[in-house]
Amino acid sequence: MLHFHFKSPSRPAIAMAAMLSVLSTAAGAQAFRAESMVHSGPANGAVPVQATVSDPELILLLSGLAKIESDLQLGMLFLQDGLSNAEGSHFAEPRVETYPNIKEGLVKAGIADFEALLVALEAGGDKATVTAAYTEAITAIMRARSTLRPSAQDMLTSIVDQARAVADEMNPAGPTELQNYQDAWAMLMVARTQVDLLSRSQDAAIIEAAREMVSAFDNIIIEMPDPNAGGAVAFDPAPLLEVITRLERLAGSV
Repeated sequence: MLHFHFKSPSRPAIAMAAMLSVLSTAAGAQAFRAESMVHSGPANGAVPVQATVSDPELILLLSGLAKIESDLQLGMLFLQDGLSNAEGSHFAEPRVETYPNIKEGLVKAGIADFEALLVALEAGGDKATVTAAYTEAITAIMRARSTLRPSAQDMLTSIVDQARAVADEMNPAGPTELQNYQDAWAMLMVARTQVDLLSRSQDAAIIEAAREMVSAFDNIIIEMPDPNAGGAVAFDPAPLLEVITRLERLAGSV
């Protein structure tokens, strides 16, 4: 198992958070305007060309895309730590664990199959090659979200679903295995980034809900142990479960 290394050991979590944000933003900026992810309805009366996707399936697709994104970001962090190929990284996980569960739904929604981009990441290569493949894959994820045209309520529900998935990775009876903990940490960071998008809504209730979510997520992230660990990580998920309960009430009140 490879671990992350940082030049400033006292603030590794901050460094990782900044890198996650930069990697995601840089890759997605050219794909579409971030605020286009959250819609209250079709703009200018235009009707998006896509098949009907049920609400539960839409949440599944949004949460699946978020999981793929978090795995790819972890893989990129492994690369930044000196890994020159996909072996031992997280690049191989999305195509095996997540993409098969959402591929059919994405195609149904009119989204181009991007499995080949995940395969390219698995192939590894030098930093430039992998970085280019990563950028293409993240851009595809951003475009997929944009095509799905989730409402603010959809995004809220998906974020709560992602938070539950984070909690599921944690061991409530003792230390959590390192890989599970790193997965949980990255998933929470991706969900936290999506909350920022909600703050761009024109709905005052959504903006207020986003502010409360930001505070709730940040309080948890600050308390979470450093993911740059040498073994299992001790972290009581009880505070996270309390936050999830708050988020569920929040999402249901909007």
